[in-house]
Amino acid sequence: MSDTNDDDLHDQNKNDDNKTQSADADMINKIVQDRIQEELKDIKSKLDKAYGSRDDALRKVAEFEQKEKEAELRRLHDEGKYKEAHEIQLAEEKAKREVVEKRNIELTRDIDVKSALGAYTFRNENALGMAFNEVVNQLVRNEQGIWTHRSGISIKDFVKTYVDDENNSFLLKPKPSSGSGSSESKRTDTSSEDSGSLLSLSNEEILKRVREGRLPKRN
Repeated sequence: MSDTNDDDLHDQNKNDDNKTQSADADMINKIVQDRIQEELKDIKSKLDKAYGSRDDALRKVAEFEQKEKEAELRRLHDEGKYKEAHEIQLAEEKAKREVVEKRNIELTRDIDVKSALGAYTFRNENALGMAFNEVVNQLVRNEQGIWTHRSGISIKDFVKTYVDDENNSFLLKPKPSSGSGSSESKRTDTSSEDSGSLLSLSNEEILKRVREGRLPKRN
């Protein structure tokens, strides 16, 4: 009778330990997700500021160049140099058409990239935007006018390679837990090691540990 009670008590303690370890792992996972979310927001804010400054500078340059062109056309007309003025106008129209064509080509590229990324579930819009920008920046047009990765592989294949890279796993939404049991105890080895010091880590260190698989993740 005593042995039976001891066994029951041991099982109960084991179950309690598993529940505690699972709760610790869930808490750490939440902290990691919150830190990643904060980091992504900071990155997006910096990118928005950089793009805003760039767009403002480009707008000012464009306005200055337009005024210079208009002044030059007036001067040529005043001097009776109508042929030269006409050639400038033709060149300007050609440049505008090329800009429109280039934008249309880029839109086709962007649609293909978004379609390929749409096959995966990202953590949020910020994570999706980060992946989109990194993928697009590595694309080129081949001799046939088709957008590919600079290595030559298709957009779809490159996106798969990019998403499968464990260094980019933090961009994806974690898969829901498949249940409790032995898997809970397996993923708690690092929780006991890192739970005490996790709150004192920097965002960079948190992300580094996630990429290296040194923090527990929900399966």
